[in-house]
Amino acid sequence: MKSVLLTMVQCRSILGRITENLSTIEQFVAENQDSDVICFPEMCLTGYTSSNPIEYSITPDHPAIDVMVDMAKRYSISIVFGYIEQGSYGLHLRQEIVTPSGCRHVYRKTHLGIKESKLFVPGDSLPVFDLDGLVVGLHLCSESHIPEISTTFRAKGAELILVPFANAISGDRRRDTWHRYLPARANDNGVYVAACSAVGDNGAGVTFGGGLMVINPRGEIIRESYTDVECSISVEIGGSLPRDGPQTMRNISYFDRRRPELYSLK
Repeated sequence: MKSVLLTMVQCRSILGRITENLSTIEQFVAENQDSDVICFPEMCLTGYTSSNPIEYSITPDHPAIDVMVDMAKRYSISIVFGYIEQGSYGLHLRQEIVTPSGCRHVYRKTHLGIKESKLFVPGDSLPVFDLDGLVVGLHLCSESHIPEISTTFRAKGAELILVPFANAISGDRRRDTWHRYLPARANDNGVYVAACSAVGDNGAGVTFGGGLMVINPRGEIIRESYTDVECSISVEIGGSLPRDGPQTMRNISYFDRRRPELYSLK
């Protein structure tokens, strides 16, 4: 795996205030312009809401997206961000990666929460994206509880799985929750896993809890943070993965030892 400087951001996104949210995003990008990839929380551009989301939705040709594409080019950084998408068949929770070359990679949340399922249309694919030699998978918030998603990404060649969140869990509770399952997603699949969450009041009475974590392919936490203010962490990732080289008990790829013919996933 190539060496990459990864930055994970927890920031406040004000519901419907796209210009202000763009300013916050660019501030973090400018402060971390040595990074190769910078990841922002779920729906950071429009703000996240499950209360009348159509009011805050935008289409994929909204001028703010052009600003994001230009930002990725100017700073030579792949930027991961999201918004409430007004699509042809309804609303989607959409996360994009815009690259320095001008590419736009798109993921629509496929596994919706209970309340979300009444408001949004689920995506229908689990793609991975090649960011100049780094293969990345994206899933959003509660999707990280579903092991089959990360295993699918690994089967498609993912080396890094990014998990943007937007929920109210904070502090020790956030830490304890992530510690219970995110390291397993990394260790079982032999991939890096990195998570970030929105933080602060969204301007509509909802307060998000923040949280940042980066985990190596052995399931070891490299760095984490659980504050209630806007901040970021940067970590150099890369090098040998468990899938590389001869298999030993000290360098085992559990993914490659699966027997899919035995498993029923229905």
